Amino acid sequence: MDPVGAVSALGGCARRAQLLRLGLTDPQLLDAVHSGSLARPHRGCYALPDASFASVRARVMSAQLTCVSAAVVLDLPALVPSGGLHVAVPWDRGIVQGDRRLKVPTTVHRLPRALRHGDDALCVDALTLIDHMSACTGLAAQLAVVDAALNRSLIRLQDVWTMTGTAPRRRAWLVAHADPLSQSPGETLARLELRQAGFAVVSQARIAGVGHVDLLVDDLVVVEVDGENYHSSPEAQAEDARRDAVLAAAGIPRIRIPFTAVRDEPGRVTTEVRAKLAAYGRSRSA
Repeated sequence: MDPVGAVSALGGCARRAQLLRLGLTDPQLLDAVHSGSLARPHRGCYALPDASFASVRARVMSAQLTCVSAAVVLDLPALVPSGGLHVAVPWDRGIVQGDRRLKVPTTVHRLPRALRHGDDALCVDALTLIDHMSACTGLAAQLAVVDAALNRSLIRLQDVWTMTGTAPRRRAWLVAHADPLSQSPGETLARLELRQAGFAVVSQARIAGVGHVDLLVDDLVVVEVDGENYHSSPEAQAEDARRDAVLAAAGIPRIRIPFTAVRDEPGRVTTEVRAKLAAYGRSRSA
């Protein structure tokens, strides 16, 4: 394996010892640095020129990214600001919050005693990062990552019970509210809000002539959550109009709401659903 390929496979930054174990040599690594294809941001560390700050800092500390920092790298939904860097170290590692290598605000998480995996992995596994999130995020943010990990088959629902850093009551809540059919954090937040308001919600319900919809509420209203990057092309607008016509013919109204509104305006989804039900003469008690 060439130096650039090896470093790329290790997450964009790697320690010298890791690369030597892969069969690379110091002359190869130095040549890559001299050619500009690799950088050496710290003694004993080699990185791609565009390596993320988080990956470099984790390697410098001989740690792994976890919690919100790992969620970002693994393309799992991070609904709250990272609050700096989140790294995981073995339970008996001497690193502390005041370590001089902590150049930015850093939360140090401990790996369970039984977990001795992944010296070469930049991030901890999905279940471990979810477990660590219990110390740094609220329930809804943690649930969004559980849903995404289930949807991508990174974890199984029963795995949630094995987490050791998340309190038993919180684990039970996550299991009770998780939904592997959820395809976005917006769906997770909207579903959670609506269910807490007493509505029956089905994720990714299939409606004849329409296909799958994000959420079907009380079998009466369709709620679709637009992602942050949603842009409606003429073709998409035409398809939306067709779907709306089919839903209207079936007597099922549709609400479209931006993800940012679901995230930043608690209660808005519930309010819009109740308003739509009232408009169709199907109001229910608050």
